[in-house]
Amino acid sequence: MQNYQKFAHVYDKMGSDRFSARMFQYTQRLLVKLKYRPRSVLDLACGTGTVAVLWARNNIKTYGIDGSDQMLAVAQKKIREQHVNVALSCQPLTSFTLPQKVDLVTCYYDSLNYLLTLSDLTAGFKAAWRVLHEGGYFIFDVNTPEAMKVLWGSHVYADETADVSWIWKNCYFPRLDRAEIRAVFFVRQGDAYERFEETHAERGYGAREIRKALKAAGLRPVHIYDCLTFNRPQRNSMRLAVVAQKKS
Repeated sequence: MQNYQKFAHVYDKMGSDRFSARMFQYTQRLLVKLKYRPRSVLDLACGTGTVAVLWARNNIKTYGIDGSDQMLAVAQKKIREQHVNVALSCQPLTSFTLPQKVDLVTCYYDSLNYLLTLSDLTAGFKAAWRVLHEGGYFIFDVNTPEAMKVLWGSHVYADETADVSWIWKNCYFPRLDRAEIRAVFFVRQGDAYERFEETHAERGYGAREIRKALKAAGLRPVHIYDCLTFNRPQRNSMRLAVVAQKKS
């Protein structure tokens, strides 16, 4: 089953875009630390466009790429409502292109964890290298293997809002550092609910694998942090924030 089809239309209602908005604010702090002011940005795996809109509001030339047409349809509606300019396209994370190079690429909220092999992750990094100007930065977050084991594990989660209820049933595969989630949704339709399912799989990546893939792609690892902080990651870190640069 293809991911983010019906899920796309309830994604924001579930608050699933909030973490990416936090990452946008964190990225501003990172850019201050780097003393770098981008004039153009690609938000990779842009989803429903929340972060792309935030970049565009800052008068930055903005591109958005996602692998789901349905997510991009929601993003396009949001962009029209916010009266900003964002160039959207549906492309895979491993082989995307742009009409011109950008100063910054961002990719948030587990998106790179959907690349289930190190070779695919390296391919995604190489695509980022190709679209970056010399000296440009790639800022992203990833779930670690520890997150796959502890947060995903073999747990069941459930929650609800006024219009949507959902149940996540996870299954963890330790030899692969991978987890799968069977997501069941119930969406209010008047006095009834529509039920649908999606299955998602992610692989956790540690700092060593990330450095290896970045270097293979020609990108220089600048900083790896315990995400949303400026602290070095620990063995039990659940999410990493990574700053990489295209070598000039």
